[in-house]
Amino acid sequence: MDSKTLDALEYKEVLAELSGFSSTSLGRGLILAEHPSIDLHAVEERFLDVTELSVYLDTNDRLPLGGINDIRPLLNRSMPVGSYLLSEDLREIGSTLTSLVLLKSLSSDQFNNKYPRTGEVLDSLADHCALSYELSRIFDSTGKIVDDASATLSRLRKEIRDIVVRAREVMARLLRDRGLKEILQEEYATIREDRHVLAIKAAKHNEFEGVVHGRSGSGETYFIEPMALVELNNRRSVLRRDEAIEEIAILRSITADVVESRADILAGLETAAALDALQARVLFAAEITGIIPVLKKTGAIKLKKARHPLLVIKERRGEGVVVPIDIAVEEQHRVVVISGANTGGKTVALKTLGLLTLMAMSAIPVSAEDGSEVVLFDSIMADIGDSQDIIASLSTFSAHIRRLSRFLKVAGPSSLVLVDEIGSGTDPSEGGALALSSLDTLAGLGATSVVTTHLNMLKAHAQTDPAYLNVSVEFDEKTLHPLYRLCYGVPGPSLGISIAESLGMPEELVKKARKYLGTEESAFIESVRLLEETREELRNRLDKVKGFERKRIDAVARLKEGRAELLKKVQGRIDAVVEEASREIKRTADKFKFMPTATPEGVSPIIKEVTGVGARIVESITKVPRFIPVAGDSVTIKDLRQKGIVLSTDEANEKAEVRVGALKISVDWLRLERTEGTRPGKGSKAADGGHKRKGGGSYKTGASQAGRIDADMKASRSINLLGMRVEEAEVLLTRFIDNAYAEGLESVEIIHGVGTGRLKAGVDRFLSVHPAVKRFAIGDRARGGGGVTMVELK
Repeated sequence: MDSKTLDALEYKEVLAELSGFSSTSLGRGLILAEHPSIDLHAVEERFLDVTELSVYLDTNDRLPLGGINDIRPLLNRSMPVGSYLLSEDLREIGSTLTSLVLLKSLSSDQFNNKYPRTGEVLDSLADHCALSYELSRIFDSTGKIVDDASATLSRLRKEIRDIVVRAREVMARLLRDRGLKEILQEEYATIREDRHVLAIKAAKHNEFEGVVHGRSGSGETYFIEPMALVELNNRRSVLRRDEAIEEIAILRSITADVVESRADILAGLETAAALDALQARVLFAAEITGIIPVLKKTGAIKLKKARHPLLVIKERRGEGVVVPIDIAVEEQHRVVVISGANTGGKTVALKTLGLLTLMAMSAIPVSAEDGSEVVLFDSIMADIGDSQDIIASLSTFSAHIRRLSRFLKVAGPSSLVLVDEIGSGTDPSEGGALALSSLDTLAGLGATSVVTTHLNMLKAHAQTDPAYLNVSVEFDEKTLHPLYRLCYGVPGPSLGISIAESLGMPEELVKKARKYLGTEESAFIESVRLLEETREELRNRLDKVKGFERKRIDAVARLKEGRAELLKKVQGRIDAVVEEASREIKRTADKFKFMPTATPEGVSPIIKEVTGVGARIVESITKVPRFIPVAGDSVTIKDLRQKGIVLSTDEANEKAEVRVGALKISVDWLRLERTEGTRPGKGSKAADGGHKRKGGGSYKTGASQAGRIDADMKASRSINLLGMRVEEAEVLLTRFIDNAYAEGLESVEIIHGVGTGRLKAGVDRFLSVHPAVKRFAIGDRARGGGGVTMVELK
């Protein structure tokens, strides 16, 4: 990717923002030097590192990188034998080694088992504990060598301190001497040339015995070292020299240790920089709510709820609101033409696509939603913005053509070409012709091109060429405000005149402008407007259909819950009866277990008692008054809260067939309660023309059974649609699949036959959009082959 493309897509700006999350100058430098990679495996590996470190940081503090300095210039110096680094340099090295030791200390068996990739990196760090300890022992926090750096240095500094104390005592005594009051210029001692001196008046300096170490600027004062201090000061000077020699020896020794470990330290710095850049990615992802997309070398591009990362950061700072967009480029579409009104978001969409692709290729999480897919192109070329070059005497049009010519020379099957306002800057007809011929050529080379335009020639061509795809940025024509949404399959009107009118252009001028539009141009704009209205209407209808579908799914779920609750109540009642029966039997057994003989006379009371227990159990089950429906009763299905009419009853199974609206439902008697309505006598004619059966009920036969929904969820695993029209079949299929799904069946079969294939095609269409269907396929030969479809439910 050339620098102009990276600049056009604001890649470097994203790197700058990313580097702000690093903890070290080394990490910042590594991030700013980042470049997109086309190696799919390498990028996936880096994203695995990001994922693992993200998991770690979810529950732990950040990596201890704060004390690491860029000490590479110090380590890369030429260091001949006997040379040494200064104290402040060694202090920076010590701080860095302390952080490297802390980093390595994170590694443990437990850590490495949980975070193997990060653990492997930490294990690669050399052990600098001894050198780090030595540096921290020798230097204090300001970089000064401490007294205990060596025994010799400790002895020398102690002796120097003792001399200083003795010298101060001598000076204090002299200052208290009244005989010296008249010759002292100031009543305090000072230091000159590292020796204690007194300030003596110039006129009196011959009256004071000592060594002169200078005069004041005015000449009024002499600085004289008293003779009583000369020997002490001489001794201190000697000790100071010895101290300096010892300090240099210490610096040489520790410098030699650093030089010996130089290679390991430099390697540790590289590792620390890589970990810092990795941690910055995790923190940046949290800032922009970034995700790791699915990566691939070919195929469709799918960016769900994509947002330009720089706009997201601005939003976090309180500067505006970002509207996500869905970007989809299918593999069969070699050219995507984005059109629509100015300020509608065309250029932002173009930049977002290019920038998120570059970020993914750099192992930087992208600002989109999970499920997004990014193609790692071998080359990305972008021409966005005004490329006018006054120095090179290039107009905007010439500069764009030069860039486009270069793209045509280097583009190939794995190229992504992004052009903003292609063909602009010249006559629209000629610009459109040049744009189309260029895009056709790029498509022939196998490149994927995404362009923005206001040229109607491009929009019209994209509607007829299957290799092209029209995409429009949505715009509210009533308020003349952009909606920042992409609509696929239709071109977008430029609305230049309407926008000009909203910005205050005189009304008469606007009317005249509309008259100047050519007939063909006006017709095209009108067709685009009608397409937009049709699209809006279809979207509204689709929203309603989705709403109905959600309600239907909710209803099935409630039905399933009602069945579960009913089963729970029935099971509770059965458990209670069994428990009572057990207690009765136990009491009876306890009563007769001590009988001495098993004579008929002795057994007779037992039989009588057990019979009584059985009768009481039956009574306990049946003692609650029950509603027994007959055909014609007005009833309410209690758990569904639905009213209906009893059509027939099945006394053997204690079920009733109830009409609820247009549906016929088989329901247990226990689930029914009577509501106001006519109740014909037993044996009256069953409703709905059913066949009479014993007990006054009725039943339906034949094809009408296919339309029943079993409210008890005893769903059939098969449905026969032979001889039906597609419309009829869809009604029955809806009930059949809902019933099977609510029952919890894992699979069902649909018998539709082969015939003309229309019925099977309708079944396939129905199954492909049903939310309860996981997958489906034709049956094997034993089940009927192509005449049967096997359905697996979710």
